[in-house]
Amino acid sequence: MSNRRKQRTTAIISLYITISTVYLNSRDVFALGVNWGTMATHQLPPKTVVQMLKDNNVKKVKLFDADTNTMVALAGSGIEVMVAIPNDQLKAMGSYNRAKDWVRRNITRFNDDVKIKYVAVGNEPFLTAYNGSFINLTYPALFHIQKALNEAGVGDFIKATVPLNADVYNSPPENPVPSAGSFRQDIYEEMKLIVNFLAHNKAPFTVNIYPFLSLYLSSDFPFDYAFFNGQNTVSDNGVIYTNVFDANFDTLLASLRALGHGDMTVIVGEVGWPTDGDKNANIPNAERFYSGLLPKLAGNKGTPMRPGYIEVYLFGFIDEDAKSIAPGNFERHWGIFKYDGQPKFPADLSGEGQKKMLNGAQSVQYLQNQWCMLNPNAHTFSNSTNQLGDNVNYACTFSDCTALGYGTSCGNLDEVGNASYAFNMYFQVHDQKAEACDFEGLAIITTHNISREQCNFPIQLLSSSSSSLSLHLQLFPIFIIKSLKPKPEAFLSLIISIRLAKEGIPKEQSFLTLCME
Repeated sequence: MSNRRKQRTTAIISLYITISTVYLNSRDVFALGVNWGTMATHQLPPKTVVQMLKDNNVKKVKLFDADTNTMVALAGSGIEVMVAIPNDQLKAMGSYNRAKDWVRRNITRFNDDVKIKYVAVGNEPFLTAYNGSFINLTYPALFHIQKALNEAGVGDFIKATVPLNADVYNSPPENPVPSAGSFRQDIYEEMKLIVNFLAHNKAPFTVNIYPFLSLYLSSDFPFDYAFFNGQNTVSDNGVIYTNVFDANFDTLLASLRALGHGDMTVIVGEVGWPTDGDKNANIPNAERFYSGLLPKLAGNKGTPMRPGYIEVYLFGFIDEDAKSIAPGNFERHWGIFKYDGQPKFPADLSGEGQKKMLNGAQSVQYLQNQWCMLNPNAHTFSNSTNQLGDNVNYACTFSDCTALGYGTSCGNLDEVGNASYAFNMYFQVHDQKAEACDFEGLAIITTHNISREQCNFPIQLLSSSSSSLSLHLQLFPIFIIKSLKPKPEAFLSLIISIRLAKEGIPKEQSFLTLCME
């Protein structure tokens, strides 16, 4: 072969390798992650969820614990995993021996079969709502877990990180632009310790960014700025920001830069949009949000301060009907899939912008096709004792009524509809036991689907002892229920009627009052 032909062949091979490497790297780079939460009264089997991840080409998953059943299901899947240490275990991780034991039981035991990449130490432990409960516990736990990983011989490829809420940094009121970002003064020293430690160990900073919350927390927030195709802009010394996600991310970068680590790798541990539980939490808004976010990520557009790839985990994968609603009723509706693993709206996780439904769970097993509803013949209840109100309050306290209320999917129900919805949710949570649909004779079981327009009255999944959160409570006789007399402010049903908004009734006023009219 002539030298010229050899050179040409070599050049072609080199070009092919270069193109292939770029192509493969671009595919690897956009390996989208999702959060898999398990705070549900009836969970899909872990193997079913892992198959959903595969069917939708999800390459990474972030967990909120290191549950054995979940880890076993992920074994051999090739899916990259971030396991987690919950906040209530941070104090225990202050002991190095406890940290070593945790790593042995949850990391090295699975390391040959599960592709573990990160350990999340806590979950948003510096939230202002926690009143400093975990401030002094987080860094020692982080230090000990990474040290234990190193000692176990896996610290070079498994890194400890701390998922933090975006409230750990801000810009001053007098200069509210990303480039002026800095960490909160009340946690500044702790953040400095954590950031320096992450940098020393070549571990990423993990942040949770929620444009939805910007809308939820401020009525003055420009609506379109929460999305990626709006007209609102913010100028930062000539740099134009068209959405709050970019502005928030760059505020963090400025905060890291102020500590001398402006080049630190940053992971977005959670970002998403809920579909119920608030006037802005609905499917059209969620679809709009994701139709802007996913192509942005696939195109590796980055932000003004950091163009290029950003590692992102969507929140969340599946709805969780047992999550705390302290932040808001929307907390149980973050999933891109419903509780039963069925997709809510078109979403193209490849980022190519195709309007197609995701691949849902297969072979899902449900309870019987039956519902619990307000007995149409039970209109003799006494308003003086507020019999209906007591029962509705009880049903909503021990089930999920977050789809009821102003601007929600079931917000247009009347009092009869509200009562039927509450009774049915309680009935389903308790596996359709006959005694769970009595309520002093106010309720009856029906085989007729009582769903209304946009309001779905769901049928729960068939329980599995290995995959359901044990929140099922003993079914008390109604006289015991009345004797318990839970405080009215504990009731979720205080806000379940749309009439509160329609008639200008304060949210604090109970649904009980409405039933007495």
